[in-house]
Amino acid sequence: MIDLPTSTDRFRGFRRAASLAFSLVELLIAMTITMLLMAALAKSFGVIGKSIKEGRSQVSLSSKLRGASFRLRTDLGARTAIANPPLKTEAGLGYFMYYEGPMTEHTMGLFGAEATRTRSDGTVIFQSDTTDTDGDSVTDFYDPDIEKGATYRKHARIGDFDDYLAFTAEASGDQWFTGKVPAYLVDDAATDEMEPRVIRSKFAEIIIWASPVWDVDPATNLINIAAHPSGMPLYKDSNNDLVPDRIVLHQRTLLIRPDLNRVRTIPGSKPFDTAVLRPQDDNVSPSFVPPALRQVYPIGVVNAPESPLYPNYAVPTSATNNAQMLNSNWLVGMTPLHHFYDLSLRRVIHPETGEPTGYVAANSMTDLVQPHNRFAHVRYPGRYFGRGDFTSGDLATSMPLLALGWNDVLLNWQGTADPRSIPASATAPSWFPLGQTSARTRNTAGTPTTGDDSLSGLFNGWLLPHFALGDANQPGTSQGDHWERGYLPAGAAFEDPRWDRTGEDVFVSNVLSYDIRVFDESAPVFITGGPDGDPGKSGVDDDGTGTADETVTVGGSARSELGAAGSDDLLVEVSDMAIYDVIGQEILHPQVAGTFGYDFVSLGSRGAFVDLGFPFLAGTPLGQRMAQSVETGEVATPRPSTTVAPVPRIQTNFNLFMQSDFSLLPMVQPTATDGLSPMKRSGKLVHFDAFGNICFFQPTYDTWTDGYESDGFDQSQTPAGQLSGANLVGTTWVLSDPGTSATAPVPRLPTGVKNVLQVDTGRFVPSEPETSAPFPRRLQAISVTMRVLDPSSEEIAQFTVVESLE
Repeated sequence: MIDLPTSTDRFRGFRRAASLAFSLVELLIAMTITMLLMAALAKSFGVIGKSIKEGRSQVSLSSKLRGASFRLRTDLGARTAIANPPLKTEAGLGYFMYYEGPMTEHTMGLFGAEATRTRSDGTVIFQSDTTDTDGDSVTDFYDPDIEKGATYRKHARIGDFDDYLAFTAEASGDQWFTGKVPAYLVDDAATDEMEPRVIRSKFAEIIIWASPVWDVDPATNLINIAAHPSGMPLYKDSNNDLVPDRIVLHQRTLLIRPDLNRVRTIPGSKPFDTAVLRPQDDNVSPSFVPPALRQVYPIGVVNAPESPLYPNYAVPTSATNNAQMLNSNWLVGMTPLHHFYDLSLRRVIHPETGEPTGYVAANSMTDLVQPHNRFAHVRYPGRYFGRGDFTSGDLATSMPLLALGWNDVLLNWQGTADPRSIPASATAPSWFPLGQTSARTRNTAGTPTTGDDSLSGLFNGWLLPHFALGDANQPGTSQGDHWERGYLPAGAAFEDPRWDRTGEDVFVSNVLSYDIRVFDESAPVFITGGPDGDPGKSGVDDDGTGTADETVTVGGSARSELGAAGSDDLLVEVSDMAIYDVIGQEILHPQVAGTFGYDFVSLGSRGAFVDLGFPFLAGTPLGQRMAQSVETGEVATPRPSTTVAPVPRIQTNFNLFMQSDFSLLPMVQPTATDGLSPMKRSGKLVHFDAFGNICFFQPTYDTWTDGYESDGFDQSQTPAGQLSGANLVGTTWVLSDPGTSATAPVPRLPTGVKNVLQVDTGRFVPSEPETSAPFPRRLQAISVTMRVLDPSSEEIAQFTVVESLE
């Protein structure tokens, strides 16, 4: 008999089944916990992924910087020249030089973007904001009574990137330098005369410089030019924040191969024989080159059937537009040849007039000792700065200068017109401080007859974009976000993708800083009381004299607790942002009686890495907060800006503390007894007149040469050639008229001016040399700092190479 389940048994079964199920609340709790776990897991994976990305970025940046650092150290270690100018030309040691642009490590902290401050509630206050909440006639940005954070500029991570380094180097072992040239130059039997051929050399000229990525017009594939009177190329600035979108570091390695020259006759009114770059098939004519190169060589010379690319030696400009100067043969005529030949090349100089000709030759190490034979060095025609005119030509040229463009947008914005806009109609922001007119090149020959006085952007900034490698083909024959040079003639027969060399000279991309400094044994280093304002530890007898926070005494035997161990006392160098605040204090000079440190600031020591000519650079805390006079070397009144800076108490003793081997102080206006300062004697600083109007200013350390003392040309200080007097305005290269076979060349001087120096003063007045190195000092060491950005992760890495030059 089968027992059927009773109702009680069925009820108990239901209860057991119910006890095995989940309630709705339990299910919701479980789902919530699961979702939280999944979110936590996703967040963990995100953190891990971000960490991996950052790690990969750091590894990539580290690898990139290690490679750049190793290459830079290797190249600098292979340099041939000793840094003790002037070098003897006949020694053939090559050269070493470094140009210091007006930007510094802190320029973008002073410029770049409008300064902001943030209240405790998160409200951002801009420098241009005129709000005065408490009505005390001080805007909130500057008012100490308004609670807010420190001043912030979002582009302060960008440092100095307008310096320039160049030198000659010797390869070690069998790892010789390599480069490209057209096949015809090295192979008479070449069937394809424009085929790029790789050649080698044990010696090379190495050039390293940073520049912005330039603003290319997509419709024409040409660089946009500022409507501003300077007429200089514009860099790409997509968001209009004054900062280049991207900065790259370039390096050219130009082989030294004088064996590729041949002696040929240079035609003209007075022909002469000289070495020139080897012609095709060793033809007797120096201008015989492949058809593809006949518009670029000889430079500016008609070479039928092609017209020259830069036919005009000097193009007239005007007071409102200097853009046409970029088409001048003297300025950019060599750039096409540097595109096709990875060779160290020089313009051939007429042996009797001193004028550059349209022909080039491959340099030797001896040639490169002389600055005018080097890469990107040009001689500014005198017609632009009062040493000639466009009707009769030049009486003189400048001494060799680097062919630099501008960075006026960052440093020297004059007036209210925005130089970047096309046309220039926008208003300059109120927070942007005024620049220094002395940092801009003077052009006194705007028209062929009237000679309008205007200011161009040359010789003070970045190397002109023409000197970087690109595409030699005509615009429109290839695509890409780069500048098409158009060096090859138009027509399908000449299109040659092999000579698109865009990016070949890019050393490092996405650079934030490329800062070169020299070791200045006499540069001041100050020691301050630090944030607490007291020497040593506040309220503590640090040195056991029985007195805490003792004051500084006058007269050379001062006792102080400055710099006590464990204190907050600070060392401040001339390159630090705090230097302006330091020199606003009374400073104790341990060796000079009469200086007194009320606020516990003392000259602690001397010796630091500094920017060349640091008191006069427009982008320094000194240069932007105060106006220096390059003519007198004295600190003048603070530069006008939206913020009125206090007049530093150190003003009268500025030279006492800041004078050093590489500071350019004192830079006194020359008189009959003062003579000429080295910068002016080198021609890197030239005045338009004796009243202090600057033509150009290019602070450069250069191993220089003694060759200008016996080269047969008059490199003199003034048009009249005086050795002393109030008109010593800087060295120029006086050109000569060739004369006849029966007469010697005669220097070209203004009408009625007696040539008191004859030809070549160094030959006749040995005690008064014609020229001098800009800084006639032995250089112990340099430092090169490079900062690089990874755009994808915003990670930044930096390294510094310190190279002894002993």
